[in-house]
Amino acid sequence: MRARPSARSLAGSVVAIAALVLALAVPAHAAEKALWGPKTLPDGSSAFTLYDELGIDTLQLALSWADIAPTQPTDPRNPSDPAYRWPGDVTAAAAEASSHGIRVSLLVTNTPPWANGNRTAIHVPVNPQDYADFLTAAARRYPTVRRWMIWGEPNRDDRLQPNAENGPSGPRAYALLLDAAYGALKAQSANNKVIGGNTWTSGTVKPPDFLRHLRLPSGRPPPLDWFGHNPFPFREPKLAEGPLAGGFRDISDTDTLSDEVRRVYGRRVPLWLSEYTIQSDHGSVVFATFVSRALQAQYLTAGYQIADELGSRVAGAGWLGLLDEPPAADSANWGLLTYGLQRKPAFSAMVRAPSERLRPVVRAVRRASRLTLRRRGLAVNVIPRRSGLVTVELRTGQRVRARVRLRGLAARARTVRLRASVRPGRHAVVVRVPRSSTVSRFVVIR
Repeated sequence: MRARPSARSLAGSVVAIAALVLALAVPAHAAEKALWGPKTLPDGSSAFTLYDELGIDTLQLALSWADIAPTQPTDPRNPSDPAYRWPGDVTAAAAEASSHGIRVSLLVTNTPPWANGNRTAIHVPVNPQDYADFLTAAARRYPTVRRWMIWGEPNRDDRLQPNAENGPSGPRAYALLLDAAYGALKAQSANNKVIGGNTWTSGTVKPPDFLRHLRLPSGRPPPLDWFGHNPFPFREPKLAEGPLAGGFRDISDTDTLSDEVRRVYGRRVPLWLSEYTIQSDHGSVVFATFVSRALQAQYLTAGYQIADELGSRVAGAGWLGLLDEPPAADSANWGLLTYGLQRKPAFSAMVRAPSERLRPVVRAVRRASRLTLRRRGLAVNVIPRRSGLVTVELRTGQRVRARVRLRGLAARARTVRLRASVRPGRHAVVVRVPRSSTVSRFVVIR
């Protein structure tokens, strides 16, 4: 819980204010910069050198329950049960990610035939507890993993069955799955983030309808920590654009979707934008839409700016993916690199995209007097994680009241003073550092 200094503690003197500034080191929320990618590159080298260069916070990988448990385990919650065939690449990637300070997010999907009446893998299990038991085993197998995505794009009938056009069957079946998964993962660790929904821009059931139908038999929505969504762009990414007609929700509708999720859950639920991408060069069997390589980089930059601008409403934003598919007439060129490891403009754009791991430490008081602000200035202490230009602003809404720019050195604290004459009320201290998520602090001026 954040400490709240009282007005009395701040009224004494500028010295007292400065002391409180140094005492308050509350980490700001920042959207995690995520990426789908392999452990090993096509030339056999580790991909983690690139992930470090890109400033990736979270690596996203997938687990197929059907592939890992082709036969029914005797002890399904035990990861050492002989029926389990854990993928070596995921196990190795999770270990290497930890050594690089990179988080791992796992998408768990696909039902084995023994659990769904010998149907295809997209059919939900007859008993959702079977899926929950597998998640218990997976959480024990990968104890460093704290982000768990429950199924992928369940609002599509080619990803989850049962499902019907804008009907309740899919969302309600998924709600039972999510409810069971949440209980299993939280029982293993309260630190596990359970990411539910995981819808995509369009779908058999459009995102607003999916949310409307996402109910347990009790009528409540299933529990989750973050709501996942894959906001593939249908247009140039801009929050200023109005919502797409017909219930589509692309990257420009992130604020709209956030509001829709809040209305369902009665609280602000952060969004996890797992898969955001656009192809370069040509269309593919996956997507018809494509742009030039230069425009692909611009779309990437704009998408991550949207996630940064929305602050705590977005828990993370992920790009699909690190590499283009192997060259072919219909291959998906959505990568930051070609399959031959040539860097595309999108690679540099991803380097520059805001990263949580590079977020500076910012210390500032919660309350100050107009007299102090006008005469001595509001003290803001900034410790950058990398050297570069630091911009510190005092804002009222979108209006900049004071601005200081300085050259920051990595790991070295700098204190700036923002002087301004403003009306009493709630204002914001905004700090920007290259390649870092924006940090905002609210201050009440008396």
